[in-house]
Amino acid sequence: MTSASLSSTAEDESLLVAAARAGDERAFAELWSTARRQAFGVCYHLTGNRADALDALQETQLAAWKGLASFEGRASFRSWVLVIARNAAHAVVRRRSPGGVLFAEMAEESVLAAPFEDTVAQLADLRRALATLPASHREALLLWAGGLTYEQVAASLEVPLNTVRAWIHRARRRLQAGLAGG
Repeated sequence: MTSASLSSTAEDESLLVAAARAGDERAFAELWSTARRQAFGVCYHLTGNRADALDALQETQLAAWKGLASFEGRASFRSWVLVIARNAAHAVVRRRSPGGVLFAEMAEESVLAAPFEDTVAQLADLRRALATLPASHREALLLWAGGLTYEQVAASLEVPLNTVRAWIHRARRRLQAGLAGG
């Protein structure tokens, strides 16, 4: 992408943000469409199941809509939403009943179809490998993989930049080793 197209994209986003702040739901829907998928990924990996992830995603969307006035534009809208998604996922996990997770996991596994078994197995392996990471490393990695810069991850987690770099590096190495079977 050229610097001219990046500038144009940022200008388009700021116009959409201004329109959404004025109450234009279509403008917000367009902004939301750029962040929804990655926000769901963050929610899913932090909550550990689809039902809680969908709850957190819904909270994220509502918080983004209500919080548009506080969006300063220092990062992209998508980056801002990923930080909101992280916080919403943590809130859902804090509210979760202890037995609810097992039931949700069993329900998810029962709806899997045979043609997707290999993909599901790979995703399950990734999920297990992510679960072995320390929470701080996993969050940093997911936010970074979701599109935030190291600096944005550091600001969102309120830790020094070099700490974030180390966490992400260690998380990636540990994931690679875990997925390679070693």
